[in-house]
Amino acid sequence: MKFRVLFLCANNGVQSPIAEALLNGLDSKHFVAISAGIDCGQVHPLIVEVMKEIGIDLEGKVTKTTQDIMDRRFDFVITLSERARLECPTFQEAELVHWQFEGQLAVMDDAQQKRVFQSLRDQIAQRVRLFALVQVRFAAVEKHAHQKKAS
Repeated sequence: MKFRVLFLCANNGVQSPIAEALLNGLDSKHFVAISAGIDCGQVHPLIVEVMKEIGIDLEGKVTKTTQDIMDRRFDFVITLSERARLECPTFQEAELVHWQFEGQLAVMDDAQQKRVFQSLRDQIAQRVRLFALVQVRFAAVEKHAHQKKAS
């Protein structure tokens, strides 16, 4: 059984596509991740660039909104922006988690913005690795406990 994870941000253009790609690339055996936004945006060109630096191609990624995925069931819904946290629709049976990241994208030149996006990518990668590790280990402990109880 795979954990179904939704990463949700304001417009599916920065944090959520990063998190989706990282989790699917890290552990597709245990997880199926998708991303969406409260509104439909476009993947930021610098996100495409900083993800290519680590071998992940987001070129041409089609963004989604919560309306596009309301009929799906998730084990986890992870919000990645304050707006997503506040406006997240209810997904039955999903555990709701909020992740906050450092990095302001105020008025900056492209070089500064790229460094912020690289930092954001690395922060999300660290959080995704920890999340995957904890969930897989917890599932293994639960499975072992059920097997022990059954015997």
